[in-house]
Amino acid sequence: MNKKLRIHPLIKGPLILFILVLIFSSAIIAISGSYMDHAYDGRQSEKRAMRIWKNKIDGSRQSNKIIDQYENRYLELVKNNIVGEEDRLDWLENIQAITNARNMPSVKYDLSSQQLVEDKTGQHKAQGLKIYRSDMVLDMKMAHEGDLFAILNTLEDNAKGLFVVDQCNLEKSVKTSKAGNENMSAHCELGWYTFKSAENDGKS
Repeated sequence: MNKKLRIHPLIKGPLILFILVLIFSSAIIAISGSYMDHAYDGRQSEKRAMRIWKNKIDGSRQSNKIIDQYENRYLELVKNNIVGEEDRLDWLENIQAITNARNMPSVKYDLSSQQLVEDKTGQHKAQGLKIYRSDMVLDMKMAHEGDLFAILNTLEDNAKGLFVVDQCNLEKSVKTSKAGNENMSAHCELGWYTFKSAENDGKS
């Protein structure tokens, strides 16, 4: 025999209200959970975006430092005639000044015309540069080897430009007079380099 569940009229109303409240609360909890998950994802996305922009800003600041650093170096190179036009007169004046200051017996120099350095590997073109070289030959008669070092140091410290010593040969001189101070002779070959922008340089 089946027995029907009978609910007393006094508790029927409160029971229905309780069930409705329970259903409503469950729905609120489910919606809140979904909202919290969405909010968490949103916060994580914002944090990722902030990190990306922070890295971009830090990278930009670093790039600006690098640009400033190399710009200052570039301007210094321009000032010293390493970038731009060569200053042949300055080189010769420095040689003449140290020759007179040290009372050297004889210093002869020959400076060739400027020539474009062959870009065998294509590296110059890739960097947007053209590199030029002027060859200088120095033939000197000296009291001692210190005169040679004095000339090279003077050129390195004071002359505007960039040079390399390709070769330098020293020989003892055969004295023809006891009063003479031509104890040594030197033959040196130098290369002076100048860098120019391939875009702004009109030379081929």
